[in-house]
Amino acid sequence: MKTFKTKKIILIWDFDGGIGQVNSTYPYNFHFENFETEIENVRFILQVLRENALRSCFAITGFSAEPGPYPLFFPDLISEIASQGHEIASHSWKHEWIPLFTEKQVSKSLFRSKKALDAVLPTLQSVVGFVPPHNRPMTWISKGAYSFGDRGLYPLFKMGNLDSVFPLLKEQGYRWIRISHRSIASKLFKKFSNLTGRTYLHQGVLVLENHYNGFDTKVLDHILSTSYDTYTVSAHPFMLSLAHKNESKAAFVHFIETLLQSGQSIQFVTPKDLLP
Repeated sequence: MKTFKTKKIILIWDFDGGIGQVNSTYPYNFHFENFETEIENVRFILQVLRENALRSCFAITGFSAEPGPYPLFFPDLISEIASQGHEIASHSWKHEWIPLFTEKQVSKSLFRSKKALDAVLPTLQSVVGFVPPHNRPMTWISKGAYSFGDRGLYPLFKMGNLDSVFPLLKEQGYRWIRISHRSIASKLFKKFSNLTGRTYLHQGVLVLENHYNGFDTKVLDHILSTSYDTYTVSAHPFMLSLAHKNESKAAFVHFIETLLQSGQSIQFVTPKDLLP
């Protein structure tokens, strides 16, 4: 019988908050009640994780941690999430499309989002991770990756290149980043080995390179039939309300139950757990 080593699952929630929904939604798709829906889904996620004694990471916009009226602001909820053992990461300050912003603007976003989130975390906890909104930029010149989808195209836009992001991360005290990119060669030859990406150090920063979005059969089969060191899976809390999507509540619960009942050695970890 084939045996597997312990499989480390890194589950990251892109918790946009009201400001993130505003900045990533077309005007004709915006509904104020979605603010509450996203928060209700976060509470559902916390319940499922608590019942199964699992930890995950919530990447949250710093704007959401600022003082202000609920549900646009929810610092108490962020504190509650952290107090339950989950990692809090930055999802920028207000869900900016990074390639279109200047180096100074991105630096300020990293600084203020970390400051706002740190202020509501329990003692001895701090934000050290960054999850770029929209997974942008996807261009990484030194790795041979270029994406026209970044809109702000390098070299006309300096922040449209991941090489420009790493110095800012180190400057502002971040120690890990989740990124998405594919080299031109991998696109041409359709070579993509690990569906859920890999982790490694780059310039002293832990990189979670590429990830799988959602909880469908494809990612479950991948996790259970392979033996990689880590598996990074991401989802958006609001999407749990969309029954036809692979990020639905049913898909999430099935994902958790299938892994825990697989008979394999499964461990849910946070990115911070992997830091050297």
